[in-house]
Amino acid sequence: MRKVLLLSFVGVLWVATTCAGVDGHGFEGLKPRPPGYGEDGAPDKPVRIEFERVREEVGRIVDLVAHFPKATAPDAFRVDEVAVNGVACDEFVVRNHGAFNGNRVVFGSEEFSIALYAGWAPGKEYHLAANGATSAGEAVMIAAADTAPAERPAIAGGGFGQPTPDMPYHHITMTLAKEVVEPGKVVRVEVDGRRVDGKFCSYVRYFNTGPQDPRSAGKTEGLEGETYLGRIDGARDFRVTAPCPWANGSMHTMRLTVQFDSGEERVFEREFTAGATGGYRDLAWPHFVSLVVRETAGLPRQGEPVTATIGVFADDLTNPEAEVRVVTYDPKHPKAGDDGYVVAPCQVIAATEWRDETLLAAEERDAETGELVRRYDPTTTIELVFLADVLPYEEKVYQILYGNPEAKSPAVETDLTVVQGEALAQTVSNAFYRFGLAGNSGAVETVTVLGAGAPVLLEHKLETNGAVHWNPGCYAPPRPWVHASDWEQPEFEQVSGPVMHRTRRYAPLPHMDSVTASVAYTFYAGQPYVLMSSLMEVREEIFVKALRNSEIVLNHAVLDEFVWKDPLGKIQGMKIEGSKEHPIHALEIPPDTPWMAFISREHKVGFASITLAYENANVYGDSESLAQPYIYVQNGPWIYWSRPLVYPYGGQNLTRMMRARKGSVYLEKNAWLPFRLAEGDAPFKDVERIAKQLTHPLVVHEWMDIDERTPENWVMAILTMPFDEGVAGAVSGHKVKKEEE
Repeated sequence: MRKVLLLSFVGVLWVATTCAGVDGHGFEGLKPRPPGYGEDGAPDKPVRIEFERVREEVGRIVDLVAHFPKATAPDAFRVDEVAVNGVACDEFVVRNHGAFNGNRVVFGSEEFSIALYAGWAPGKEYHLAANGATSAGEAVMIAAADTAPAERPAIAGGGFGQPTPDMPYHHITMTLAKEVVEPGKVVRVEVDGRRVDGKFCSYVRYFNTGPQDPRSAGKTEGLEGETYLGRIDGARDFRVTAPCPWANGSMHTMRLTVQFDSGEERVFEREFTAGATGGYRDLAWPHFVSLVVRETAGLPRQGEPVTATIGVFADDLTNPEAEVRVVTYDPKHPKAGDDGYVVAPCQVIAATEWRDETLLAAEERDAETGELVRRYDPTTTIELVFLADVLPYEEKVYQILYGNPEAKSPAVETDLTVVQGEALAQTVSNAFYRFGLAGNSGAVETVTVLGAGAPVLLEHKLETNGAVHWNPGCYAPPRPWVHASDWEQPEFEQVSGPVMHRTRRYAPLPHMDSVTASVAYTFYAGQPYVLMSSLMEVREEIFVKALRNSEIVLNHAVLDEFVWKDPLGKIQGMKIEGSKEHPIHALEIPPDTPWMAFISREHKVGFASITLAYENANVYGDSESLAQPYIYVQNGPWIYWSRPLVYPYGGQNLTRMMRARKGSVYLEKNAWLPFRLAEGDAPFKDVERIAKQLTHPLVVHEWMDIDERTPENWVMAILTMPFDEGVAGAVSGHKVKKEEE
């Protein structure tokens, strides 16, 4: 005989019976314990069944959750069996006040729930029954019933996203519910009434995502993740994302047209309201280009100069120098405004418009279809530089905004100053250094180490022009030995602004027309280094005793030691005093040595050169003229280093004349770093850090939205001989030659 207790609730039935043969062990050892919400007198929540979308919960697929108040059972019990409408469910999840219990134990002192997959249909009634037992062996049966909603929403959700490295633009998203859709394909996507997928390429993206609906599993293609053809699998949610420059609180409509495999075509449309933060910065700047910058060296980058070149539709731009802004949404950045955006210091280097009216007015038609071919649009090429803040290994989106004709030139805080002297003379300074440039040639004449501590002047001024930076240079007697520092008023150009100052010089080397050279210096705000690049070209074949680049000459007043990083990564050193003396080389090292420096441990300063590029070639395809190049250090009335490219004069048999082939070109790019030695056992850590930073620049990728002016179909290039590139719908304007019969 057994005792039966029957308690009735609205929508729930609890029955307790005493049964023999039930495991008598208690549940005290089963975890987790109650989370602490079983206070006396705490109000119960009503019994209810929630009919949900198919989702995954602790590794199980569920779409129905039955919630029970804590008074449902007077004691703890374990749920052993669950059935829905008489059909047993092997997989179910038990939670006590939201806390998952892997042992399927209900503690009785708080509300609990049972979740499972029922595959519910709209409007149908569902009965859930669960059986179990207490630790004392008392059988427990509970039940709940409810009717499913009359319909399932086809649109599972949507919303807005801020620019990310994967989607570097503001975007809108709509998700179609897997419980409603069937296999098919999206054939049209519209945002605010404008089609965004109708051209030969688009930035609309499609994803079959989330867990499969068990009802459809195995009956579809099994697509998961991104699909580039807009295919809907039918067993998973289908998410569509498209560019949308939403503003805080703005409203936008997304409309999808879907052609199902069954033949039915259906339209899904919904209006969404954007959130209060993170929207497009300012709609007064209607156009933008996104740049994704990626840090790969594990170094924090603060005020890192990023140079970019973009091409924009010329009619969208009025005054680039005033209009262009560079911003990033980074609300936690100390310089972020109230809108969460950081405005990066930016400078337009150049803006060049292409507008060939003859080409723009010319009518071109496809040879096969007669369709008009749109091949050109007026374009402005903008070269700019901005300062980026990027954390180690971070990917970050910066947006270049333009198109506001009312914009005023931005005020940029800077430590970069330029004082113009006579002719080419300049003094360029920032918080770390002061460089003096010579009036005759524009070459570096003095370097002053600033920053912490008293200023320290480094200079040469012992012979000829007295410059610090001499090369490129050539000795081809009977002409005199000449250097770029010997120039008298070469072709000169400069770009100067709050972020960057650059000087460029070009001319034949003095006293010779057969060798030309160019030298450029680039100075940045907030950075301790200066970039130097030089290119030397042999225009006509000559015979030389010396052809060199990369020469720095200083006196002995301050610096008395040479250090360098060898090919194995070890930092080596050589005292100048006591080393081999001129004309014998004190030291010879590889031509692509990672970095080298003259230093003084007494004054705790140095001047380093970091190799960024060392390239030699021939413009005609011949071999470039090189004779076992190297870098050497010389100890004489001065100290200097230089890189010989062809240098019989530097050997024991200095009477030889060697060929420099026509078309040979010699390129170098170095970073110069006036620095103070660090305290401790790593005095060159700043040199090492800057070298790693500059040899691992930020990786930059561009994204630009597809403009309304862009042709719907891909336009084939003008080729010497037409051929099929396999692009459906492409137009060309080529006249295809017919084969002769």
